[in-house]
Amino acid sequence: MDIEITEKKIVLNRELSELDKFVFDVIDVLERHVRYVIVSGYVTILFGRSRGTEDVDVVIEPLPQEEFISMCEDAQKAGFEFLNPEACEGLYEMLAGRLGIRMVRKGEIIPNAEIKFPKDAFHREALEKRIPVWFNGRVIYISPIELQIAYKLYLGTDKDLEDAFFLYELFKEKIDWRALNDYAGRLGVEVPF
Repeated sequence: MDIEITEKKIVLNRELSELDKFVFDVIDVLERHVRYVIVSGYVTILFGRSRGTEDVDVVIEPLPQEEFISMCEDAQKAGFEFLNPEACEGLYEMLAGRLGIRMVRKGEIIPNAEIKFPKDAFHREALEKRIPVWFNGRVIYISPIELQIAYKLYLGTDKDLEDAFFLYELFKEKIDWRALNDYAGRLGVEVPF
């Protein structure tokens, strides 16, 4: 794996996994219709942490129902379906009701992309301050590393704490400590590093 970290972007080159290919296929559909940001566990996997995941968490900007229906239909044409039993209109109502929807390749259950509208200020900030990762020449938008670390500390499971430490170790020379401590304070957690 080859990684270059600068103030404005991250450049990553490595062999694509099946999960990476799935993520690229999902964002190919999403980015034609809406701004998105990937949050949670896949971010650490993207940077080389060796662990499994069943889902990729994606926050999208709220969009008009007509645009969502167009996106939903594009997803179906691209070989995806939704694990939720609703038609596109019902899926939109779920999103508007602050629920996530799960997008998968037709006939599969794992991996899936859990897509949701922002549920709180942290989701909104992740979208507003998303950072580009140039991955093998393509762009994937992820939440700020400082927010990612603080949120993983907040979640507090062994896996989440290991994710937080992995990201800290990888990015410790580039971390904005003011931002990290601000996020941690707002989430009510201590930064143990």
